[in-house]
Amino acid sequence: MSNILKVEKLAKSFGGVKAVDKVSFTLERGSLLAMIGPNGAGKSTCFNLINGQLRPDSGRVNIMGKSTHGKKPRDVWNLGVGRTFQIAATFGSMTVLENVQMAKLSYHRKTTSLLKPVPKMDSS
Repeated sequence: MSNILKVEKLAKSFGGVKAVDKVSFTLERGSLLAMIGPNGAGKSTCFNLINGQLRPDSGRVNIMGKSTHGKKPRDVWNLGVGRTFQIAATFGSMTVLENVQMAKLSYHRKTTSLLKPVPKMDSS
């Protein structure tokens, strides 16, 4: 399998607080990975480092073999990384596909291919 995402020794501090401390993991094509932990553990900070919202103090992020170093969030988005937030800002009257298409509208990319690997979930 090939690496979709490779995070190596990612670190970020805010003053004297180490929010992310040398985090490393690899996400391979076709696999799932979960990041769990209590409030304040650094999960959101780690995601913000991966998607370019924050710059790491040290460490590397590679997406599909390409470094994200110095890239803006839009550039990382174009590599295929997106995120949602704890308080979702979706349109309730729209389908999942339509919500994704709305988010991608400004980038003029096909969105149906983004959802093909996502399994249909039972809503009950």
